[in-house]
Amino acid sequence: MRAIILLPILVIAAATAYQGFFPERTTEPFSELAILGASMKIADYPRELRVNESFTLYLYVGNREGRVTYYSILVKLGNRSNFINETVPMDAPIIATYEKILMDNETWIHPTVLSINKPGVNLRLVFEMWIFDEALQGFKYHGRWNQLWLNVTAPRPPP
Repeated sequence: MRAIILLPILVIAAATAYQGFFPERTTEPFSELAILGASMKIADYPRELRVNESFTLYLYVGNREGRVTYYSILVKLGNRSNFINETVPMDAPIIATYEKILMDNETWIHPTVLSINKPGVNLRLVFEMWIFDEALQGFKYHGRWNQLWLNVTAPRPPP
């Protein structure tokens, strides 16, 4: 009877010890990028702004690469004509840059206070993820990006 009770305990103890000595490898490494609204959720994004009006978003980065990773997030401002995809970064002016080194399985949420200095309809605010490449000794585009569409109006002239 004791053997029946002792056997599962030994199996669980052996599995726990094995994981401690041989940590699980990341089989499919990836990184996470998200833009969170003012309530720190995937919601509540600004849509209508005035020129130079400050607004707060939260940048979320998660490292599931299986190694320590150095990230650079470029914030760019473009419009509908700016091309962007997983292989080519957007050709548009950089309005902010955020950098962070994350341990494997670490996440980072960072408040970003931004403002747009020109009026426009359907402006594309893009957050691109870049990762430091040791072989290149520099950052390379990681193919991860998020965007928000904004309408920015000029301030009203004083009466």
